[in-house]
Amino acid sequence: MSAPVLVALFTFIDGLTQGIYGTIFNLMLRTGGLPTSAVGNITSSNLWGAAFIGLFFGLVAEKYEKKTLLIMTQLLSIFFGTYRIFATSSTILGITSFFHGGFSAATATIMSTILVMKTSSENRARFLGLNLSAGMFTGVIANVVGGLLGDAFGFRIVLLFSSLSRILALYPILKLDATSSSANEESDEAPSIASFSKIFKIRDSKEVKTILYYFLSNVNVGLGAGLFVVFGNVIFYDLFHMSATVIGLILAFAQLATSLGAMFSYKIGRKFGDMNVLIFSYVFVPILIVLLSFTREPITFTSVYILRFAVMNMVGPLLSSVVFSHIPMNIV
Repeated sequence: MSAPVLVALFTFIDGLTQGIYGTIFNLMLRTGGLPTSAVGNITSSNLWGAAFIGLFFGLVAEKYEKKTLLIMTQLLSIFFGTYRIFATSSTILGITSFFHGGFSAATATIMSTILVMKTSSENRARFLGLNLSAGMFTGVIANVVGGLLGDAFGFRIVLLFSSLSRILALYPILKLDATSSSANEESDEAPSIASFSKIFKIRDSKEVKTILYYFLSNVNVGLGAGLFVVFGNVIFYDLFHMSATVIGLILAFAQLATSLGAMFSYKIGRKFGDMNVLIFSYVFVPILIVLLSFTREPITFTSVYILRFAVMNMVGPLLSSVVFSHIPMNIV
């Protein structure tokens, strides 16, 4: 199998098991009596881990054999994800969440780098879109299955099963050829803190604008829409006291819409222009977020939530394609 297919297979397997896990983990904490503020702190630790550990492995990914790094980060992510299921202290939950998020992000970062290396600028948006579509489609299944199994067998048992099942995602990693392809020659310089600092010394105005746009767009999503991404299940539980099954179905519809959108996002980008589609998304999504703040009718809230989720995430492949196609490969 080709590298893009193996990456998509990894996305399918790991996305399915991680999706089931993510659907009910916060619900287990919340229904177990943990206040929303404490759940927020734990989720914040998970995101900080993703930022710092993900950045670290992004810098060293070229210096060491990628397949070895992928196996290590995947196993460590599974370990900390399993350990925190049984943690009772908020401190331990925070620490394990930091490392769980970090090593999960590291795996995703290295996988994304391999996908970029193995594709050309002509077909990159298509493969990135298909990969995101595969991830979102597994999320559809995972949200439904996670909610149903969580209500039927209890959150902790389902979390343990889904976490350990991530071991199956090692199969495509072991089959993956992580060396660079002829389409994208790697720089002889291995990434380091010094080479990372060169990002801020780029003089090409086009590259500077591209990187600045990429950073600002991620900050925008992280500060605004990120709240709804990581707290979607808790929001529905706190506002409307919905069961895990119903919440899972809502999240499944949201990811199904995103999956369909991501699958055809490259065609939309070709028709209207990648940047025009991205700008539309970044204007439209904040309007929907503001609308959610004032909506308390369940059906309307759910409809707006699904629309916001789909529009925000379906343009991800376009953003990645635009950025990664206009900057040097050693900076990716």
